[in-house]
Amino acid sequence: MKKYIYSIHILLVGLMISCVKLDTEPTDYATSLSYYSNETEVEYALNGVYDKMGSNYIFGGGDCLSSIFDATDQFWGSTSPSIAVYDYSASDRYVSIIWKELYTGIERANILLKNINGADMDESQRNVTIGEAKFLRAFYYFMLVQNYGDVPLKIEPTESANDVSFARTDASEVYDFIYAEMVEAESLVNPISDYSYAERVTKSAVQGILARVSLYRAGFLNRKDKSAEQIREYYDNALFWAEKVINSGLHDLNPDYAQVFINLIQDKYETKESIFEIGHFTDGASGVFGSSEIGDLGNHNGIPQQLTQYGFSGARYRLHPKLFNAFEYNEEYQDVRRDWCIADYQFIRNSDPPEREYWTEVYGDTYEDPNKVLYRRIGKFRREYELEVDKIKNYNSTNNPVLRFSDVLLMAAEAENELNGPTPKAHQYLNRVRNRAQVSEIENITSKEEFLDIIQDERYTELCFEGFRRMDLIRWGILVEEMREMVDYNNANSVTHITFNRAGVNISERDYYLPIPVRELSLDPLLTQNPGW
Repeated sequence: MKKYIYSIHILLVGLMISCVKLDTEPTDYATSLSYYSNETEVEYALNGVYDKMGSNYIFGGGDCLSSIFDATDQFWGSTSPSIAVYDYSASDRYVSIIWKELYTGIERANILLKNINGADMDESQRNVTIGEAKFLRAFYYFMLVQNYGDVPLKIEPTESANDVSFARTDASEVYDFIYAEMVEAESLVNPISDYSYAERVTKSAVQGILARVSLYRAGFLNRKDKSAEQIREYYDNALFWAEKVINSGLHDLNPDYAQVFINLIQDKYETKESIFEIGHFTDGASGVFGSSEIGDLGNHNGIPQQLTQYGFSGARYRLHPKLFNAFEYNEEYQDVRRDWCIADYQFIRNSDPPEREYWTEVYGDTYEDPNKVLYRRIGKFRREYELEVDKIKNYNSTNNPVLRFSDVLLMAAEAENELNGPTPKAHQYLNRVRNRAQVSEIENITSKEEFLDIIQDERYTELCFEGFRRMDLIRWGILVEEMREMVDYNNANSVTHITFNRAGVNISERDYYLPIPVRELSLDPLLTQNPGW
């Protein structure tokens, strides 16, 4: 079932592009008394809550939380002032749009949850819907608190145009709400085995995201005024929920790393590995849905190619040599992930059909010279694998992976190490991921710090370009340190012909949080700005 919410465009004309006045003026919409009367209408409303997950600025494509906001020590897009090089202000449009989109999703959930009990519908389905809506609302809040810190916690629908001022809620309280809501949701939603696709909120999805929430809650920014016992509790929760997924028997790694992403491109669901996806849908440039519910993975973050019929890619993002060299690649072990994530070929310009030219044919062993590595591009989401004949130049229907089983294994290994040190169980979880990559097993690590270093490197290579790097560096408390090291790394390797180390030069402690948008500050007198902005 490609794109569970593809019918959303039918819904939103009459439903509720609602009055979240954390960002917009109230607009007309169907009233709760007239709309939420039966199961069909409730389903449409739930579609509306899901819809913001696929926003171009959340998980939709090239200018979203999982791309431009994740341009740390993996890739860069431009040396011009932008978020990608940490040269922006509180009036930046992306900072404002992300706030708006997340609160719009929250308000849609608030309206649905306020009115669902009055609908004539099957009671078991009502409970499932409540669970999905509660999870999505909590997930939107999770993205808000990660990015902005203290944020207004608003869990009731806006009643009037005067109901617009909200003070920021302490992040600890927001996390308490997120965790409690997700735990409740986990008890209500269906198991993933009830579906043949991964776009619905399921028990496995909630469990995996609960592990992520718990790890982040235990991280650098959230340790203020927390006791060692509280921090340990958060790691306990992370391990508990990750092992719920691992021990369910419903999930495993696809033995072929590349196939995981080909499946996302070609609408081939494999819920063993890909647990939660943001679905995108198109029936082609000339189709009814050609311009709706689309994404653009592989466009900005792909391999340059100019012909639309073969999968156009403007490919404005380039590689940092640091990531390339992080993969284990030597005479004994060649990490199979490297040349999939970082394409080992380019397309010869103007060839029709596109003809591949491998970098080793041009430069030899590119890993010997970081100046040559610079020319390689992101290969994780390859538009040449798309099955749609009537392609859209800048957009496609490739799904965005939000939670994969390898991520769950690495979260479990990290939490186990934090709680008990590098135990055999922690080694086992880590090595399941490394075995798939065909690299050496990690053995006999006795230092908790050394094992964490390995976990950090493994997440860097396994999950690159999927939207996790910046948030990982933040929760480990090493964002500024790692980015500033990039400057030394680049200069040491004489990579000076492209000044892509600007992010490392510009970054500072203030960048652990985004600024509160200027527009919101002007509309809501109770809001305050983050330090440094």
